[in-house]
Amino acid sequence: MRPFLKQPVLLMAVLILAIGLSATAQTAPPPAKVTAVEAKQASTPPPPPSSAEPWSEDWIKSIKEPVAWFKWGADLRLRDEYTNNLKKYTADGVTLNKNSPYNETNYGRYRTRAWATVMPVPDVELNARATWKFRTYCRPDILDLRDTNLDEVIWDNLNVKWKNVMGQPLTLTVGRQDLMFGDGWLVLDGTPLDGARTTFFDAIRGTYEIKDIQTTVDAVYIDQQADSDWLVEPYNDQERRLMEQDERGAILWLTNKSLDKTEINAYYIYKNDMKTRDHTGTPADIHTYGARVNKEFDKNWRARAEIAQQLGHKDYTDICAMGFNSRLSYFVNDELNNNFRLNYEYLSGDRPGTETNEQFDPLWGRWPQFSEALALLGFEGLPGETTNMHRVGPGWSISPIKDMEVLTDYHLLFCDQNTKAGTAGFSDSGCFRGQLLTTVLKYTFNPHMKGHLWGEYFFPGDYYTDLKNDVGMFLRAELVFTW
Repeated sequence: MRPFLKQPVLLMAVLILAIGLSATAQTAPPPAKVTAVEAKQASTPPPPPSSAEPWSEDWIKSIKEPVAWFKWGADLRLRDEYTNNLKKYTADGVTLNKNSPYNETNYGRYRTRAWATVMPVPDVELNARATWKFRTYCRPDILDLRDTNLDEVIWDNLNVKWKNVMGQPLTLTVGRQDLMFGDGWLVLDGTPLDGARTTFFDAIRGTYEIKDIQTTVDAVYIDQQADSDWLVEPYNDQERRLMEQDERGAILWLTNKSLDKTEINAYYIYKNDMKTRDHTGTPADIHTYGARVNKEFDKNWRARAEIAQQLGHKDYTDICAMGFNSRLSYFVNDELNNNFRLNYEYLSGDRPGTETNEQFDPLWGRWPQFSEALALLGFEGLPGETTNMHRVGPGWSISPIKDMEVLTDYHLLFCDQNTKAGTAGFSDSGCFRGQLLTTVLKYTFNPHMKGHLWGEYFFPGDYYTDLKNDVGMFLRAELVFTW
């Protein structure tokens, strides 16, 4: 592992903390005017555990926030997942084939997280979160998989956050942190190879607010390493990879809300992929320019659309690609909270026979955006890499009883280009990927416990041959406990 303080992001965090403490101590802003009621509320500490009713919200809050400058929390997520015809575990295993060896999987996924925030002075936070996720396998019936994999404990948040920097409407967050812009279409998951264990970025983020024109400017620098022990070595280190290559990048994201019930985003994203120290990964320089609009027309109709153009090069080949993502929603606003939606998404594919790569790169958007099953399948080979696609389909949500929501979506999936013609399992001219049906039942038991039942079926189309033409299935049961 590299020396602890030689990491640029971590060193920057230490410097930000030192400057923040110094600036806050020397130039404390004058106290803001508050009402008598606000002053009384602010001066009234939460009741001590002994005076609050056990297990009441006040009792829980008094334990989670025992003093004004410290708070903490934890959660536990329990999942049981079953898949059929979606994964392969041997060199000759083929997905979407019921005769493939070990085509069934069944395993439990258990993730525990604990986090804490320390506020040494006003406007400065120190944030840390540790995550441990392990699995217990029941299927496939392979000797080295029918076991419990205890895995490792990793720090997936470790940062310094400084608000109102030098009295300006600027917030700096330096260190390991979660990032999401827009709907997470291109930026959400910085660690796609470890599934839903973590999504963090090692980054420096500055957010500047221009209140007069209701605009926010976010500027981000990202420095990701494929090895999980880059900044801080995990406990019980398993030498896991978080992504296929080392990555650096920059994001400039503008958000404007000056129009009524409208959010407009414009952005530029740069992603530089580099081979790792052991020479794995695909080198790339990708420049993405895009815009997004989210509009609420009235109490019933809402719409959002996002478009992005990509230029640069990947694996020493020029890139010219395009992506588009949209949704039109209608909310009935009745007692059952019925709402309907229509989705359309386009991600360009690589045209055979050209000297340019036209395939759209999802950047840091390799997560199950609309399907857990297809994230496992991986349209173009990498986990979670959904691209080369037209997706269209309706959806419906309803709340039949209080605290319950049922969501059902149907997707028609087409490939943009038949890039795999001549490859085993893929047809020479078919373009219909298939049909996807997803249904999710969510239920909130109380503020500290929720769960869901999740089911998906993927019916392959003529893009595949008989070798890969069996229905893929994904089922999951989940419970989440939050303290």
